[in-house]
Amino acid sequence: MKKLFLSLIVIALLSFVACKESTTVETTETEDTTEVAEAPDYAAFNQKVEILRSFIKAHENEDLNAQKELLSDTLKWSPPAYNGNQLLGKDDFLAVLQGYQENFENIKYTEGIILGDIKEGGWWSGSAFPEESASSTPDAIRMYGTWTATHTESGKEIGVKFYAVSWVNDAGKIAQMTEYFDVNGIASQIAEE
Repeated sequence: MKKLFLSLIVIALLSFVACKESTTVETTETEDTTEVAEAPDYAAFNQKVEILRSFIKAHENEDLNAQKELLSDTLKWSPPAYNGNQLLGKDDFLAVLQGYQENFENIKYTEGIILGDIKEGGWWSGSAFPEESASSTPDAIRMYGTWTATHTESGKEIGVKFYAVSWVNDAGKIAQMTEYFDVNGIASQIAEE
């Protein structure tokens, strides 16, 4: 009876240890090799998010020069309005930003996804699905939020839900950005009686 009881305790302990999740490194065994998945680089993710937050803050402050300094000279920008998926450059992006700053006041960005009373985070990177392209690296930063502003000429308050994917290069500059928001929705809000 003692041996049975001791065996059950040993099996329980081994099961507990074997089932404990690793928080730093995952391994996947294949026929010939063992692959080690990289642990997420949270410091790199946080650093890139802070660069993007600085860019947003400069837009809220209508500081086009500060925004210009945060953009790579070789920026590739995909605007929110469909243009045949043509990438535009830094000067194109700055011209659009300047247009917003000249035509709107009280520009404000609120981070996060709002689902009724629930607010989820506004910054994401990496993925677990699909398996073929799963990644733990913070190469592409996904940002979710809401822009609000006051249209200078009409005094109307506008708002637009916003989603973008951004890449920050090793020099700490925004190198690529693709944006998704309802550009025509802004015009509709301004035109409303």
